[in-house]
Amino acid sequence: MAESTHKKLALAQQQLETAIGLFISRKDRISAISLAGAADGILHGLVLKAGRKPFADYAMGVREALSGTTPAKAKYAKHINDKLNINDLKHMDEGGPDEVTLDPDISALGAILKAIANHHILVADHPPFIKAMLQWTWMFYDGERITENEPYEKPAGEKVMTRYAERPEEVKKMEARFAKKYQDLFKPEKGGA
Repeated sequence: MAESTHKKLALAQQQLETAIGLFISRKDRISAISLAGAADGILHGLVLKAGRKPFADYAMGVREALSGTTPAKAKYAKHINDKLNINDLKHMDEGGPDEVTLDPDISALGAILKAIANHHILVADHPPFIKAMLQWTWMFYDGERITENEPYEKPAGEKVMTRYAERPEEVKKMEARFAKKYQDLFKPEKGGA
């Protein structure tokens, strides 16, 4: 096969689409974590190159609003990838353990949704494969666990919305402060995309 040139966005979209296919089909959620993590690595870089703020910056802002402390940017981005086991599946550090403990379903879902968040910063209209994943999430993820093996009664996402509507007043006030402080977080900076 001859060499060819590819846009990094297109490569990331292909990795993300494959990760979603592996996830939704239940064929290989471990590989879905790696592919979504690789796609997100490209998307994160493209978001920065476009002068925008990646998902990790948003998550860091939420953490700051909740705790009142600002975590270090690079450490917090690594922390997110560690929580999703993305780093465990792509690195073997010298002296590191030979085993990984994880919930492949939740880690894969988180890795995919993180990549989707960064993709959305770059591409406003979701392509069909992302819409399919978001639909699956509404149907089978209640914010705590995946319900795809349970008898279907109603969308699991309704539970998320109910909990959101019932959040305490102090959380609502914190959200308002966060929204005011970070209202321009996802807007292009001057000279950006």
